Amino acid sequence: VVEFLQTEHYPVVLKPTDSAGSDGVKLCHNIEEAKQHFHHLFEVEAVNGGFNTEVLCQEFLRGKEYVVDQVSRDGIHKTMMVWVYDKRPANNSAFVYFGMVPVDPNSMEAKILIPYARGVLDVLGVKNGPSHAEVILTPTGPCLVEMNVRAHGGDGNWRSLARGLTGGYSQVEVTVDSYLDKKQFSITPNLPPTPFRASGQEVILVSYSRGRVIGTPGYDIIRDLQSFVYMETGIKVGSFVERTVDLLTGIGSVILMHEDESVLNADISRVREMELNNDLFEFERSGAMLTNASQRHLSEIIVGDDF
Repeated sequence: VVEFLQTEHYPVVLKPTDSAGSDGVKLCHNIEEAKQHFHHLFEVEAVNGGFNTEVLCQEFLRGKEYVVDQVSRDGIHKTMMVWVYDKRPANNSAFVYFGMVPVDPNSMEAKILIPYARGVLDVLGVKNGPSHAEVILTPTGPCLVEMNVRAHGGDGNWRSLARGLTGGYSQVEVTVDSYLDKKQFSITPNLPPTPFRASGQEVILVSYSRGRVIGTPGYDIIRDLQSFVYMETGIKVGSFVERTVDLLTGIGSVILMHEDESVLNADISRVREMELNNDLFEFERSGAMLTNASQRHLSEIIVGDDF
């Protein structure tokens, strides 16, 4: 590890191998920062329980991270959907998930990613069932982050969006067909339709404040949006909200979809506006800590009457 950290170009990424949901993932800009985070990860409890036993130090891949979801039967791979993660710096964290956006299968990116992901499946000998590949498209080409021989996760909240985009099917239904209905699988399209049957995306809710929740006025506004399809959140009155720094501190997921792309974009903007203005929740005045609107991505200034 020391040799790698002494010779690798910075920044580098450190993350625990026993965790999930971007817990403990950090972009380190020098060897001292990397060493400090390395030892820190062995001292804190992992999100899955217990303590970390291994830390992965890896090169930082510059580029957007994509997802290629597929289903295979007898070595024939069919692409269900290509997505791109909307990741941005926020709250002093380099990798905050803001959403997941569908990628047109006829785009230049998809034309690179789909054959690449299928080639990985062939090399691994995966011939049957669902798969979920995460790939970063670097300036020198695609680079595999991970290949999961399972369906896309996220509690399946993306399923309604996928079905709307394709006109009626998702990785879930086609996985069942791959095992139980050879004929139906054979007539499933090789790629998603282009253009998509609707415009939509997953919006991951981000908190720029922390405190005890006494009201959720933003929820009703979101549900009244023209493009609203589904919302999943564990935050309710009485919950304590932390600033979002990874998937685990995300405050919810919203599926938005509409036949009119301008309606979708307006609704996304409305959600982001509420986040920035801390309008999603009402907090206890004694416990709320709000981030100054002009410092959203630095998270260094805290205002409130409890300090």
